Amino acid sequence: MPRKKKTDNGEKGVFTADMDKHIKKGGAAIAKVLKNDPEGRSIRELVEYHLRDIDGDTHDDLTMALALVFGEDVGRTITFPLFTNDPRVLAEYERLKVPERVMAHLRYLVALYGTRAEHAAIRLKHPDGLEQTKFDLNYDSGGKAQSITMKLTRVDGDSIAITDEPEAYLFLVYQMLEQLSGIPDLEPAGSKTKVKIADIFKKIEAIVESRVNDSDNIRDRIDA
Repeated sequence: MPRKKKTDNGEKGVFTADMDKHIKKGGAAIAKVLKNDPEGRSIRELVEYHLRDIDGDTHDDLTMALALVFGEDVGRTITFPLFTNDPRVLAEYERLKVPERVMAHLRYLVALYGTRAEHAAIRLKHPDGLEQTKFDLNYDSGGKAQSITMKLTRVDGDSIAITDEPEAYLFLVYQMLEQLSGIPDLEPAGSKTKVKIADIFKKIEAIVESRVNDSDNIRDRIDA
């Protein structure tokens, strides 16, 4: 796992010393591959093949395939930025003096396959996790909100749609907030900044109060 450390020249790095060595060796090996295969098709074909149908084994399978063909250092050097899909990782590669030709190819791979590879990584970490949430308001013939349809899609592609009255969703939100209130803070994936649950509650409270005030003002104007 990456972690902060001090390099020999005093700069802050984010990888372990062992990982630094793998990346430097991997960068040099990829440069040799690109010398004989300028477009890097041999690498790209392996990446594309293993990301065609993703599952919990995709990361390990691709890493192993690249290692078998090009060596362990190449496997790690390619899969790390690909599955994190984070530009900060590539920025760290630049600090390690990975050849520019190799950097250009890695950027290309991440641009092509990074989103799909990251999806595979999420499936590995949370196989039953939530990928997407969608809400739709359903109106009656008079234009009044009658019900809400919530569609939950898991990372494995399975989904469920629930349609119910707005009041039922209010109770659902209340239960969720009650559970979240026991968490002091959250650290979203890919972020080094923690989010305090109390701050989120304050924002929700402000929005609710604003909506209530707007409703009261409208009601007052109608009564007047």
